[in-house]
Amino acid sequence: MKTLKFLIILLWILFSKSYDAYCTFQHTPDLSKEANPLVSLLGFNWFWLLLVIGLLTIYTCYTLYLISFKSIKLYPQEKGYSFSNFIAHMYFGKKSSLLSILYKFPSIKDERFHYTFGNIFVRYLVFAGFVSTIMWLLINNSELYKNIHNAFVIYGILISGTFLIVYNYYKANYNKYQMQ
Repeated sequence: MKTLKFLIILLWILFSKSYDAYCTFQHTPDLSKEANPLVSLLGFNWFWLLLVIGLLTIYTCYTLYLISFKSIKLYPQEKGYSFSNFIAHMYFGKKSSLLSILYKFPSIKDERFHYTFGNIFVRYLVFAGFVSTIMWLLINNSELYKNIHNAFVIYGILISGTFLIVYNYYKANYNKYQMQ
């Protein structure tokens, strides 16, 4: 069952990222209409855009493998952590304040780094894949949607969804921790 779940998620991420790139190229081959901040703010061309997105996608697929088949214990051994202390412990592996996750990162050499970001990135790419696929299907098949499509709304959905994903991920783990 683990292998099937891994393959479904992996294939979805690869398909949805590829479909997004294909549709973007069809819609704006010169990237003049692209809203991705890598293009609109940083001025990336196709090479750099695909390189960065490709590397992040490969990294996320690697972390999907880790979280699927080589899980580690992220929970504190002690009981009684508050939700905010629990989040910080999952992030750093030691008791810390929630605010510290805004200005500190776990060491990239620490496997916790890959599990922490991997769990979030995988969930985000699955969600973003649904958003972008639905968006492109509507752009390519609905004149009504084409007229109301707005990158601000799409990014609002993606950012709001990210906050919900992060909260739900930590809340579900906190509930499991409390049940131990």
